[in-house]
Amino acid sequence: MRQNAVRWTVATFIITFSLVGAQPGTMTKVKKTASEWVDKNIKTIQKASKTVWDYAEIALKEHQSAKLLSGMLEDAGFKVERGVSDMPTAFVAEYGSGKPVVAFLAEYDALPGLSQKVKTSIDPVMTGAGGHGCGHSLFGAGTVGGALALKSAMDRHNLKGTIRVYGTPAEEQVVAKVFMVRDGLFDDVDVCFDWHPSSKNRVSVLPSKALRSFEVTFYGRSAHASGAPWEGVSALDAVEAFETGVNLLREHMPTTGRIHYVVTDGGGAPNVIPAKASIWMYNRAKDWPEVMKIYRHVETIVKAADMMAWGEEYGNPKSGFKPADINMLTGVYEYNHNHEVAKIVHANLSLMGPTKYTKAEEKFARDLQEAFGVDVEGYHTEVEELNLDPPRESGGSTDVANISWVTPTAGFGVSNWPQNIPAHSWASTAASGSEPGLKAMLKACKVLAFNAIDVMTDPSLLEPVRKEFIESVKAFDYEPPVGPGVKPGLPSHMRE
Repeated sequence: MRQNAVRWTVATFIITFSLVGAQPGTMTKVKKTASEWVDKNIKTIQKASKTVWDYAEIALKEHQSAKLLSGMLEDAGFKVERGVSDMPTAFVAEYGSGKPVVAFLAEYDALPGLSQKVKTSIDPVMTGAGGHGCGHSLFGAGTVGGALALKSAMDRHNLKGTIRVYGTPAEEQVVAKVFMVRDGLFDDVDVCFDWHPSSKNRVSVLPSKALRSFEVTFYGRSAHASGAPWEGVSALDAVEAFETGVNLLREHMPTTGRIHYVVTDGGGAPNVIPAKASIWMYNRAKDWPEVMKIYRHVETIVKAADMMAWGEEYGNPKSGFKPADINMLTGVYEYNHNHEVAKIVHANLSLMGPTKYTKAEEKFARDLQEAFGVDVEGYHTEVEELNLDPPRESGGSTDVANISWVTPTAGFGVSNWPQNIPAHSWASTAASGSEPGLKAMLKACKVLAFNAIDVMTDPSLLEPVRKEFIESVKAFDYEPPVGPGVKPGLPSHMRE
């Protein structure tokens, strides 16, 4: 009798351990359920991605894409709230109950002017139209696929916890997540798992730059540019004076600072002195305090440019003077990477391994690389080792960074694009809509689901995660970079 009891106890332990408590990177019955769901629904997931790729909707206009992705979740039993944080194309979809609350992120905005067919030569679907050069068609559908795979495992194995999918539009303008974090939508999240299409299979803990995005509009007074230019005050002159002042500032900025801009409105015709002109600018730096130090200097240059354009009429409303407007668009912090979350993600990315490509798929990669003029190396066919001591500076910025200051966050990439193909190019647009790109996305679906399964089946994994997070924010009092009165928006030339 005792021997039978021992056997029963051991058997129970083995069965239980196969469902719960296994180390990240271990294949369990629960993970097999999620993996099998992805394998059985390949066509559905890939069709969703290809449809979003075809829509190619740009920032805050992703109506069809958001409807498709949120609808897939809703049809599967997720509770969906649309139009969150004053963005019609944003949504939050939730399934399950209780702790832990696990967040997945979905992006689906395209880039202006990157329309491209799935070809190895430049051939836009429609000249000047949008295209998924950053792979957000893969991103959005891959995240939804991962969430649905996780749901299948939760249902079958009675997992406790909540999965929440955040539909985040306008990532290219670093908009949605900034306002969602400000509005408290991540306040009860225990961990956030992110991913992004890439040319590499890796978990990255590279730093990112903090960023402040704003548009300055100067006002002048119209006049005939040849007949009576002395009667006019050129708003475009003010823009140019502002540019000159900012460019002189560069010498005195920290080496980690960056400033870049485009003129969004330079007037209507050469023979009319512009009464209005606008410039859209990014200030970036290694962290938010450094960004604000640069920005405060830039603010003084705005006033100086106004004074230069108006001269003795500056400040006199009777002359038609109107001070320049500074329209704060968005702001992101530097990324607060959580190494303990990164270890969980890397274990599951390594468990899945790299995507295996056919000879035809490798030929597509090599032809694309040759056409784009980069080294011909095919697809990345290994998983990089996790490097927790990366370089201390990076050039990019992301709105995921704001999430990382309110909940532990980490992300990964898979090889949807051939090596050396840069994002935001016609070639990455082609790769994002290709069969090998869609194939690699399926790996991301599984890794996302596996990450969540690990923390749902063994919540103790979150103890070191939380400990690291608390330590990382101890000396940092997070304040939203956009105030309560600021609504999500775009620079003037991108509005309808």
